[in-house]
Amino acid sequence: MKMTETLQDDVLVLKLEGELMGGDEAKPFQDRLYEAIRDGITHVVVEMSGVKWMNSSGLGILMAGLTTLRSSDGDLKLACLSERVKRPIEITKLNQVLQICDSVDQAIQSFEEEG
Repeated sequence: MKMTETLQDDVLVLKLEGELMGGDEAKPFQDRLYEAIRDGITHVVVEMSGVKWMNSSGLGILMAGLTTLRSSDGDLKLACLSERVKRPIEITKLNQVLQICDSVDQAIQSFEEEG
């Protein structure tokens, strides 16, 4: 899994590419979330247009990130999911916990609307 990042309006945007499968390759993602929290950044958008596949371990990584951020008064939102990646989230009903946005801009806007 490849990860690139940008900072937009105090929101960390992490763009993931490849397969989100857990294991050692997920460590940089988790480490970056902890680093962001230490730096005072608690609003994160995970841009997933480049994610081709995600298994249950990948879902676990996203949920762990969400829990970590929410325990620091932050939040994690997903953007730009393909149907193939969105489907497991919907089947497991995690779309009731994880906010899914059509675009990064929409996700960032939702942080601003929440205040």
